[in-house]
Amino acid sequence: MSQVNMDEAQRELVLDLAEKFAPFVKKVESGMALTRNHYGVYGSMIIRLSKGNRKLALMLSYALMMAGANGQGVSDAMGAFFPE
Repeated sequence: MSQVNMDEAQRELVLDLAEKFAPFVKKVESGMALTRNHYGVYGSMIIRLSKGNRKLALMLSYALMMAGANGQGVSDAMGAFFPE
């Protein structure tokens, strides 16, 4: 997954989103995986929230991982739905 340069406001947004995503991530990670490492669930969420904007998708993916999402699942979702 590529890296995105974020300013201070964007970093604060990612931290805030991570806090808000935590209950969702906990539910996903504790449930049965319908796709490897839950990449389908994370990909679906990233697509809906980013509306196709790759930079926003990267920020959302960082927030998901900070909230405890499976890093490989989030990375696979980004690779599948937002290929470089």
